[in-house]
Amino acid sequence: MTAARRTRLAVVLVVLVSMLAALGCQPTRPLPQPRRVVDPSTVDGAVVTPRWDIAAVAYEHFGQGMDYAEAGLAPVFLVFRNKSLQAPVVQVEEVRGQGVDGEYLAYSLEEATSLVFASESFRNTAYNAGRSAALGSFLGAGLGALIGTIGGGDNIWKGAAIGAAGGALAGGAAGAYGSSERDLKQVIRRELTQYGWNDEPLPSDYTRVGYLYFPADRGVSSVSLVVRVGGEILSYKVPVANPAAKTDK
Repeated sequence: MTAARRTRLAVVLVVLVSMLAALGCQPTRPLPQPRRVVDPSTVDGAVVTPRWDIAAVAYEHFGQGMDYAEAGLAPVFLVFRNKSLQAPVVQVEEVRGQGVDGEYLAYSLEEATSLVFASESFRNTAYNAGRSAALGSFLGAGLGALIGTIGGGDNIWKGAAIGAAGGALAGGAAGAYGSSERDLKQVIRRELTQYGWNDEPLPSDYTRVGYLYFPADRGVSSVSLVVRVGGEILSYKVPVANPAAKTDK
């Protein structure tokens, strides 16, 4: 074997070893996790009627992803189970959060996003995500974790985040994004949008979940909402439960 051929083989081997090492260091794609449909009647303070059940749960940061409480938001997780054959509508603009000093409107998606991007928490998260270079797995538990903790089961109400599985849902598979501030904004915007409350009419026999984004540090303890269905306009006041508070139903 000539010296030139040996050199070419050595170069090929080095390239192959480098590729294998790089693949081994990449974040792995998280496996799909079971997601049980939430039963709002199991939440403390839930509104239970013959036609629908409504519950509200406070946001809690589980140690992964963006801490929205530090970014100017107090997200409230709304759960609406439509047991009727009608199609009720709950619009974000008609929702109020009862704080310690009065009622507060929920932020629009654009307002919530702007607040997050202007926060020190966002800058810190961007720095940490840049160091880890794994936005997909790093972020998803920010809002998705709470979704994984309510709905029943032995371990669901113990505050364990769903971790990288939430990252796959909110930001794509791990490694799908880079680690620049622009990439981080893209992931957060997608997370806020995907997990936000949907104003569309609820189908019959269907449970919808989604976040309402209220201002932080206002002590929002209950949510007043309007349900429009047919020619009716109904008002409900729903206490905001702690994520760990589950009834024995």
